[in-house]
Amino acid sequence: MKSGMITEVRSGVSKTGMGRPTQLLAVPPDQHAFIGVNLTGTMIHCVRADANARILSREALPVESHDPEDCLHQLCAVIRRQIEDQDDSQLEGIGISLGGKIDSSRIKENRFLGWKNVDLHSITHEINSSSHPDIEFVNDVTGLTMLEQWFGLGRKCEDFVVATIGAGIGNGMVHNLRAVRSPLSGLGTTSHIPLAGAHGVCQYGHVGCANGALTLPAVLSRAQAGRAITNSDSAPTSAEELINLADYGDKSCRRAIIEFTENLAIYVQTVASAALVLDVVLDGEGVCLLESRWADNFDKHLKSYGRPNDPRIRVHRRSGSFYRWAQGAAVAAIVKWLIRTTGSTKW
Repeated sequence: MKSGMITEVRSGVSKTGMGRPTQLLAVPPDQHAFIGVNLTGTMIHCVRADANARILSREALPVESHDPEDCLHQLCAVIRRQIEDQDDSQLEGIGISLGGKIDSSRIKENRFLGWKNVDLHSITHEINSSSHPDIEFVNDVTGLTMLEQWFGLGRKCEDFVVATIGAGIGNGMVHNLRAVRSPLSGLGTTSHIPLAGAHGVCQYGHVGCANGALTLPAVLSRAQAGRAITNSDSAPTSAEELINLADYGDKSCRRAIIEFTENLAIYVQTVASAALVLDVVLDGEGVCLLESRWADNFDKHLKSYGRPNDPRIRVHRRSGSFYRWAQGAAVAAIVKWLIRTTGSTKW
């Protein structure tokens, strides 16, 4: 408290109602800043956040090259720009998130960038050479799970699953308020589980797996295939265009959304049941399809394979904004800062 890292917020009441009242403490959010960056195959999203992960500023720009050296150079430029725009708050950490398996600063594999065994040590050296904080590298779904654990659903729920639907399928778990750590993190192990009634084909030739049924490219391709019989264009090429065409009467697009909705409900049931949880956070750019009026069967199908008296799964939809992924990277930096400052690894 003398250092100013934590301050008193208000008095609390002990659980027994006896003894001295508790004193609730908090980290002053406006005195500390963190940078979070999310890298996809096409875009870089960057945020500067306070200690409560509230976004103070944001920036997005296209990825100029998939060449690792060029891409890392572009990342450095983005981070420097955020550092130069820094206000009076102290920059405490930098987090970078991206898809795939990450081991320390080495990317084992990222199919969106076409990277295998890429060492990110160079970006660490380049940024840290200016005496800035260490950089924390984290899988994008892991970072998003940390965001929910610390500043989202985890504030009122001890056990839940985070499921992301977009260019890929990902999931993370929180049990007893702690994120589940696993050597399988970043491998997308639930993305190829079979879904009853699904017919899509994934890149490995699986018929009816989650990747072939739920990823946005797979859903769009099914709508495109149906339209190709009578249309020469390549539409739809985005979720927004898919919804618009469905609303204007395109039956192929309507059917693609209806199938996606049914398959997603089965996926949510499967993942939640296997994890022994009732709460599921849905995020990723594919979640916007649930806003379509052709997705109104989602809730009905959430119990399609459950017993009549089973408790109902609670689904918490998020915006799907890519800035949330960058926000998750910032949370990874916040947690690392807490560990470094307090000397405790029990976060």
